[in-house]
Amino acid sequence: MKRLFVGLVLLLMAFFSTLDHMDGLQRVAARAGGQRWMIEAVLALAIVGLFVRASQLHRRLLFPRRGVRLLLAGIVFYALGVAVATGTLVGAAGMLPADDLGALAGVTHYLPLLTPLPLFVAAQVLLVLGVFRALTNLVPPQEFAEDF
Repeated sequence: MKRLFVGLVLLLMAFFSTLDHMDGLQRVAARAGGQRWMIEAVLALAIVGLFVRASQLHRRLLFPRRGVRLLLAGIVFYALGVAVATGTLVGAAGMLPADDLGALAGVTHYLPLLTPLPLFVAAQVLLVLGVFRALTNLVPPQEFAEDF
């Protein structure tokens, strides 16, 4: 359930980042000292929270394991994309001594060449597939009402 919630929030944040109508809210948030993504995160959390509560999603998941691996892979790819975009991955690899890496020592030369866009695209595709697979296995509302 947590992975589904995180996946839905990330997808909704990605959707909000493409909307031109969010510029006004982002300017207001910037004046208050907030980052551009914070307004998207707050809106996405609120909307997904309302959706989960209104649909009683935690009770209606018939097979909660379906789509969970895809969601986990999408979240990992998203985290890797953020690590590459912020330079954290290159910085962490630079802090490790080359002797400790052994056969992976040559990989550190290729890390600065990584770009975050393919990781974000792969993450979005995996998240969409995982969310679709998880949400298509919900118990119908009629059966849910009969059981509870």
